[in-house]
Amino acid sequence: MNLKVLTLLFLSLLIAISSLVYWRPSIIEYEWFLILVIWVIFVIFILSKWVAEKQNLYVARKTIHILAGGLVAFLSPYIFKSPAIPLIGGVGMLALTLLPRLKGERMDWFQVEENLGEVWFCITWTVVIVGLWYIDLRAGIAAALFMSVGDGITGIVRNKVYRRWTKGLAGSIAMLLVTLLIGWYYKGISGIIGALAATLVEKWPKIDDNITVPLISAMIMVLIPGG
Repeated sequence: MNLKVLTLLFLSLLIAISSLVYWRPSIIEYEWFLILVIWVIFVIFILSKWVAEKQNLYVARKTIHILAGGLVAFLSPYIFKSPAIPLIGGVGMLALTLLPRLKGERMDWFQVEENLGEVWFCITWTVVIVGLWYIDLRAGIAAALFMSVGDGITGIVRNKVYRRWTKGLAGSIAMLLVTLLIGWYYKGISGIIGALAATLVEKWPKIDDNITVPLISAMIMVLIPGG
């Protein structure tokens, strides 16, 4: 196993746990955390397995995008008063997706060999939500939803239309429609611009869209007035 990665993961978990001491979440927040952990485990280990059997690995990945990452992102500002629990949850998910790969294994109903998309998803989800919590949380939530729900719908539509893993036009149109609604709701004009940017960079094959979509759209929504 990669010792440097394990060390970084351990330090990240230590920082996340320390945040619980610093922000001191309430009992209700911990209760919500437990509920969401159970839900995410159900989605990853039961529901997405069933989807993979009925559909394929690609749709299973997008199911996790929407029902785990998307739902938690949407609920976070309503049920958590600080970024402490989203931080520890994000780092926990990073560990869950990364450690099997470091051991030479993978959860083969949704993880793809030599494709670290779900790992990047956990990292950037945490970055945009926790990093923007006190700066522009609406931009952070919108960016996370662009990646989780927007890109999730994109994949499902492309699978239905093309029957293969491809960045076809039909999926981009679906993503644009979904992200425009999300962007407008959370950030108005800057959200619309962020949605357009997210849809464009999702098509760019050179960098994983789980990196480009949330980071670029979040930067645009923070920097451009109109939210």
